[in-house]
Amino acid sequence: MRSFIKGRKLWFYVTGEMKKPVKGSSEDENAFRIRLIEWDSNNHQILTWLRNTSIPSISNLLGNFDDARTAWDMLAKRYSSSHGTREYQLSIEQYQIRQDPGQSINDFFARFQFIWDQLDLSDPPWDTPNDAMKYATRRDQMRLYQFLMALHDDYEPVRGQLLHQLPTPSLDAALNDLVREETRLQTLQAQNKLNVLATTSPLAPLQQSDSDQSSPNTRRSDRKSNKFCRYCKKHGHTIETCFRRNRSTAAVTHGDTDQTPTAAVAPAHSGSAITLTTDQLEDIIAQALVRAGNASSSSALSVLPGKFSSWLLDSACCNHMTPYPSFFSHTSSACHAPTIHTANGSTMLVRSIGTVSTSKLSISDVFHVPKLSYNLLSVGQLAELGYRIILDYFGCIVQDPRTGQELGTGRRIGRLFEISSLRLPATGVSAATSSSPSLSLWHSRLGHASSSRVQQLVSRGLLGPVSKDNFDCVSCQLGKQPALPFQNSTSQQNGRAERKLRHILDTVRALLLSSKVPVPFWGEAVLTAAHAINRIPSPTISNQTPYERLFGSPPHYQHLRSFGSACFVLLQPHEHNKLEPRSRLCCFLGYGETQKGYRCYDPIAHRLRISRHVVFWEHRLFTEVSQFRPSFSLSSLSDLFPEVSPPSLESFPPSPEVSTSIPQTESSDHSSGSSSQETPHSSPESPAPAPSEDPAPATTLRRSSRVTTLPSHLRDFHCYTALATLHEPHSYREASSNPLWQAAMAEELDALSRTRTWDLVDLPPEKSVVGCKWVFKIKTRSDGSIERYKARLVAKGFTQEYGIDYEETFAPVARLSSVRTLLAVAASRQWKLFQMDVKNAFLNGDLSEEVYMQPPPGLSHPPDKVCRLRRALYGLKQAPRAWFAKFSSTVSRLGFSISSYDSALFLRRTGKVGFKNSRLSSSQNFEMKDLGHLSYFLGLEITSSDDGFYLTQAKYTSDLLSRAGLTDHKILDTPIEFNARLTPSSGELLPDPTLYRQLVGSLVYLTVTRPDISYAVHQVSQFMSAPRSTHYAAVLRILRYLKGTLFHGLHFSAQSPLTLRAYSDADWAGDPTDRRSTTGYCFLLGSSLISWRSKKQSVVARSSTEAEYRALADTTSELLWLRWLLQDLGVSTSSATPIYCDNRSAIQIARNDVFHERTKHIEIDCHLVRHHLLQGSLQLISVSSHDQLADIFTKSHPTGRFRDLVSKLQLVSHPPP
Repeated sequence: MRSFIKGRKLWFYVTGEMKKPVKGSSEDENAFRIRLIEWDSNNHQILTWLRNTSIPSISNLLGNFDDARTAWDMLAKRYSSSHGTREYQLSIEQYQIRQDPGQSINDFFARFQFIWDQLDLSDPPWDTPNDAMKYATRRDQMRLYQFLMALHDDYEPVRGQLLHQLPTPSLDAALNDLVREETRLQTLQAQNKLNVLATTSPLAPLQQSDSDQSSPNTRRSDRKSNKFCRYCKKHGHTIETCFRRNRSTAAVTHGDTDQTPTAAVAPAHSGSAITLTTDQLEDIIAQALVRAGNASSSSALSVLPGKFSSWLLDSACCNHMTPYPSFFSHTSSACHAPTIHTANGSTMLVRSIGTVSTSKLSISDVFHVPKLSYNLLSVGQLAELGYRIILDYFGCIVQDPRTGQELGTGRRIGRLFEISSLRLPATGVSAATSSSPSLSLWHSRLGHASSSRVQQLVSRGLLGPVSKDNFDCVSCQLGKQPALPFQNSTSQQNGRAERKLRHILDTVRALLLSSKVPVPFWGEAVLTAAHAINRIPSPTISNQTPYERLFGSPPHYQHLRSFGSACFVLLQPHEHNKLEPRSRLCCFLGYGETQKGYRCYDPIAHRLRISRHVVFWEHRLFTEVSQFRPSFSLSSLSDLFPEVSPPSLESFPPSPEVSTSIPQTESSDHSSGSSSQETPHSSPESPAPAPSEDPAPATTLRRSSRVTTLPSHLRDFHCYTALATLHEPHSYREASSNPLWQAAMAEELDALSRTRTWDLVDLPPEKSVVGCKWVFKIKTRSDGSIERYKARLVAKGFTQEYGIDYEETFAPVARLSSVRTLLAVAASRQWKLFQMDVKNAFLNGDLSEEVYMQPPPGLSHPPDKVCRLRRALYGLKQAPRAWFAKFSSTVSRLGFSISSYDSALFLRRTGKVGFKNSRLSSSQNFEMKDLGHLSYFLGLEITSSDDGFYLTQAKYTSDLLSRAGLTDHKILDTPIEFNARLTPSSGELLPDPTLYRQLVGSLVYLTVTRPDISYAVHQVSQFMSAPRSTHYAAVLRILRYLKGTLFHGLHFSAQSPLTLRAYSDADWAGDPTDRRSTTGYCFLLGSSLISWRSKKQSVVARSSTEAEYRALADTTSELLWLRWLLQDLGVSTSSATPIYCDNRSAIQIARNDVFHERTKHIEIDCHLVRHHLLQGSLQLISVSSHDQLADIFTKSHPTGRFRDLVSKLQLVSHPPP
């Protein structure tokens, strides 16, 4: 394109040297217009060339450009190879290129030339022409070496000649020599093929060569020949007839080959004989026929002249077939004999169909085709029967995929595969998938029930049609074999229980052995065994099933499946995109206990899936079709249930053995040789110790010292001893058994008594009583360590009635924007922040209403007495209001004043002495706890350093991730997918939206320190009433983003100036459901972000200007409040605050005092913004969309743009020290 534009003499437009004309002071208007039109025409002509010659993805990028130079610079910047990543990729590619067999020299060189051209663009300019020439010469020499290294071995002689030439030839000269060699070799190769085929008889491969041709004298004359091969560097032949170089010509071999049958072939162009082995000549004939076009994809692709006793694999053959009737053990006439079409268009008839039985082969359903030349085995027929065929360089193998048994082997002859031996059973593997399940399949489905029990169910017709088959179950023999009976036997101590336990364990062992499922999943096997046993007839209850005895109706059996079989579970829509698989290969482990569905282990997600959308391959075990192997250790339980880590082995010390001596009776019922010792099995791989050979003098009872582990079916119950101390009780009875919680309740009752929270009185008539309960909470520090155990007595305020036991309930709370503003001011002025906590704060509030409460559990009180509340107990509707009234009146007496713009902010200007007096006075009025320097406040972690404050919520985020169960390592770079549009109807409704609402509510509070997720949380919070699967997937994406940015938070710099600035933006009609716009704004005090918002507008905007202006009005309202708040904090706001907006029309409306049809519907907003603009409170400044910081609060962005905005908002990562 550069050459094309230069050829049109327009290159100066691209470089910018031909600038857009500017009218001179004395230039005529018409002359200037002519120059402008000519420039504009040439400029747009270049743009048209760029668009029309580019692929659509690049052409679309050029649609918004009006300047050829700008468009060219963008393309050069984006697709230039001068950056390190591209150069690294090209360098790797040029060293990995190798010439493919048959690839032409010119095509191969073109691949190198393309890479070299890309690398040349990044070469630096040279100061002198001499240096540039030396560099080009050395570069071309190195490129010649690279090109020669990558050539195919066919060009080894030419490569050697080029490397030995002095001086080293140029790249162009070497390329010409290689092209000439390529032409010569192609001509010579075609001639050799014709010569071999012309002199080879069809029966030559089977005949021994004549004695005169293979005599020692002949071989000696070959050795003494002056011929020398430049390819293999050996004597006796030339490169044209070298077998190593051109295998398809079956060229000369040398050396003693007396033991190998050979055939003499005399090429037409040579007087010497070429000695070939039988295998080599067979390979020549097969390849020559294929290349000559005599073979195509028909039923007998591999038909070759000559009749052999070998069997060849054929992927294009429709059926096994042979021309020899002597191979058949029995045959039957073909009623509807098919016609065999060969490669040359001729046809052959099938005379009969039978079974072939030889010393090496046993196969059924074989066609007898007399005109056939070879015995053919159909690959398609073997695959249809369910067998696995493995082909590689050395040969082939036929396997039974269920057992892994090797049924046949073969060798590779050239490009053909000859079967040496093959014995197939009478029925194929596909019989396992027939429409009528066999007895063996139902035996497996029913938990390896005995044959008699299965036959009973079949005779009743409960299992439907069943194909009869005789089977022997090795797993049952291994897992259920009992000890032989003794004549003088004694009954067990609890025979009924032990027989039932033995029945279950025998079934579990059979399930695990047959399915090859690892031992740690024994819990799932127990549940499956119990599920099957309850559906098997039992002789103890008149051959009824336990299920029928319990529920009064026979059970259903159609849902039963084989334990451990391969299955495919349908994934939820949010778990895959359009181009990813819709299901996942899993291992079937049982049936749902509380819901209809199958329990399947997902090896990728390492968890159990319960689903009804499952497709089974009961004829294939899961361990055969996946990487899930029996070598499974206990440590992998953490992969199966990552949210609950297995307890440490140190948490369960082995119990001491307790030995009790029992006198040995004269007639022992047990033989010392038959007893087996139970060994600890903390790991499935632990070997069992050998049994002792010396009989013990006395039998001892011991307590097992093996490590106990959590059964896999208890995944929902965190019952590890190591976690017992972190348990929070839910009732008084549960807490009263723990001394720690007893002390916490005693401390709470003591505080209630000191503050005289209630009086014990008789309940007046017509008065209602409010209940109460204990609430228990483990208070933790910011690092997760336990701070204290806290018990709180709360009233059941939900039973209160308005106008009877409460009136007003409103109580102001601190705005978090005020908290951030205070931190920003404190950081800039390097204030020290301290924190104090009022113990039992609400108990200091006085109640004006008459409220009666039941006495709490644990309080000693006379009977028939109730508590008349004097203080605002936690849980009462008016308690927050009563506490705030008490606190505000107290601090007002201490000299504090309430801010006019935040009722929860109390101010007092004093020195260090006054500060200490204020802390002392507060402690005298309330029971206070001095927490020292501010570090942890309302879930916010504040870290102080020399460069300011860091505000994070790392612990809160970590707890949120644990609650959501996201303990894997998958993280994402953005909280919401680029151009994502959530709608109320996409996806499936969540059956239980509780978790979704909890997670979204927690994310809303997390936006206090994480403005980067504000827009994403604003999106998912719109679907709280009826969340769907796509909305839940969006929540999980936010959590995965938070997992990768756990320690991100706000930085309030100590060097930041106290100047306020704002950014305002809107995404016009961005909601696809109602087409309402999204408002976004943010405020920075110097470089510290103190306020932001992402909110959908209440009405639909008819233009982008209207949407931007509504956002501008909301920004103005927040700006006025922040200016007033800063005045209370002693920050000067005399100058106008700049608001940066990227919509010039909105700015012009604010500055223009004329109303018309376009602005009358937003007249109130216009008056608001214009009024404060004229008052000097704000100024509107136009900013480009690239520099608009509020853009992150209105829409989603690609990764690069998102990271740029996050860094500009001073959102940094600050891990704990």
